[in-house]
Amino acid sequence: MRDELGSFVTHVSWKNLNQEAKDKLLLCLLANLSVAVAGSSAMRLPKPPLQKGHLLLDGGETSSAREAAFYNAALMHARTQDDFHPIGNLHIATIVIPAIFAQAERLASSGEAFLDALAASYATSAGLSRQFSPVTTPRGLRSTSLYACMGAAVGVERLKGNDPLAIANTLGLATQTSFGTTQCWPDGSDEYQFHVANAASQALLCSDLTQAKVLSGKSALDGPYGFYSALMGLRPSFESIKNDFEPNAAIVETVLKRYPVSGICQPVVRLSEQLALQVKDQEIDKILLEMNAFEMNYPGTLKEGPVFHSFSDKLMSARYCLSSVLAEGRFNFDAFFSSHYAKLVPIMAQTHVISASDLGTLSCRISIHLKNGEIIRDELKNGGAQLAINWSSIDEWARDLWMSGGRTPSSYSKTRDVILDLHNLQLSDLKKSLSLE
Repeated sequence: MRDELGSFVTHVSWKNLNQEAKDKLLLCLLANLSVAVAGSSAMRLPKPPLQKGHLLLDGGETSSAREAAFYNAALMHARTQDDFHPIGNLHIATIVIPAIFAQAERLASSGEAFLDALAASYATSAGLSRQFSPVTTPRGLRSTSLYACMGAAVGVERLKGNDPLAIANTLGLATQTSFGTTQCWPDGSDEYQFHVANAASQALLCSDLTQAKVLSGKSALDGPYGFYSALMGLRPSFESIKNDFEPNAAIVETVLKRYPVSGICQPVVRLSEQLALQVKDQEIDKILLEMNAFEMNYPGTLKEGPVFHSFSDKLMSARYCLSSVLAEGRFNFDAFFSSHYAKLVPIMAQTHVISASDLGTLSCRISIHLKNGEIIRDELKNGGAQLAINWSSIDEWARDLWMSGGRTPSSYSKTRDVILDLHNLQLSDLKKSLSLE
């Protein structure tokens, strides 16, 4: 499988994407960079030493490509508002963009080469995870670091223009490198940022090791003791999953997160905002939140409180997300991030979360029973479509992020314009637009 996948991704390119996927890939790039610009307030990892070399997305540069990838990945993921693939259950961009960006700086790459590498990374990350995240996630393995590190490693090699054997070798090395567990969510700890930072850095390391003639196993993915067998007891063939690597689907299926909460809680926040307008100051008796069973049982989603230790605690809890919106009348990041949540405690205590067989992913149903006997009920199905951010709606959303990161609307517009024409420009043009003047 390693070698077959290495050959496959050499044919993935920006030019071969359909127009919908091209538009979405550029949209994902702009959205994820915007989220990184706003990430400082939730960032937990230390900033590397400032020296000329590789761009740090919250200002300044550092001399090491791997340090830059490490820090920028954590920054992009700090609010957990980076894009999300709902089938593979992973954040692809937060690992692949920082890794490929740092490598592109090393090579002074063209914008089109950068986009080729991103497309290959999205295809690989989604393809490797699509059928297997439902197996690894219940075991506590975090899909984002587990699969997207391999995607980023492939993208770094694709950017270099290396042959299929080099791509395959780096992919094989990447099966050994990146790991993370979902225990961070019920514990409310900071590993979630380390997961992505380590994975982005490891992708570059694996490519450097291939350049140094370090060999990976040909059966690193599908051997009797390889990746899939060791983690899942499975030995899939490339033939059985090759359609999962279709690049247009991998990109178009990706969801941009409107709110800085878990991907699973996006529809909960959206529907809560709609119902909050009807509840206003009326007294609540109880609340019933119905969710898709897989998402409801994801680590951290059912956290009840009333004690929440950190931002990562809160962003995963469906009860906290719902209660925060009802208490404020809307989603308010400053209030959500604050530790002063006494007024949320009674609302969380009134909230019961159950599974509903008729609800798919990114869907939910909320019934608010008022003390006057009235029931306010609504549902949100196919939340990916209803929550969608597209080119007609991104500007207001993204400008708010840039301004919260201390940037100006004009600096956002400059980066937007560069991204729209990136296939005709150089990576250095994008770096310049992102730099603090």
